[in-house]
Amino acid sequence: MNSEDLAGYVARVHTRTREAVERLRDDLVGWRPRDDEFTAGELVRHIANARRMNLVRFSGVPHTYSGHDVALGTTVAALLAEVDASAAEAAQRLATEDLMLPAPVASNAAFGWQIVLGGLIEHEVHHRSQLCEYLSGMGIEPPPLYGLHVEDLPRP
Repeated sequence: MNSEDLAGYVARVHTRTREAVERLRDDLVGWRPRDDEFTAGELVRHIANARRMNLVRFSGVPHTYSGHDVALGTTVAALLAEVDASAAEAAQRLATEDLMLPAPVASNAAFGWQIVLGGLIEHEVHHRSQLCEYLSGMGIEPPPLYGLHVEDLPRP
């Protein structure tokens, strides 16, 4: 695998996340499964801002996290715009980085691919699966992963 392959994989991860966000409805942006959990909108903002925070790690600048607060009345269209913007920022950044070289991370050195795997893939997939559980809890069918739901898989 090279930098171009890895950047392409990140783009596909971002596309699958967008598919989950597209299923939200404006009236459910503030929905949360419990009082101590993110709302659906906060979860989406967290995904977008965590992407940005992880991209900063390539420069060695201390981590900055813009937060996940969502104003009352925020629409799905606004959340999609934020997700799209952070995905575009990631694509642009990954196109200019040699992910096979060490990056000057603020806390220690890490290869660029380690930042991508941990920050831009594993973290996002974790929160996308949370969002899909939220969708299920709202009574909305989450998008299938790779075209299938687990219930569609053949059983032995």
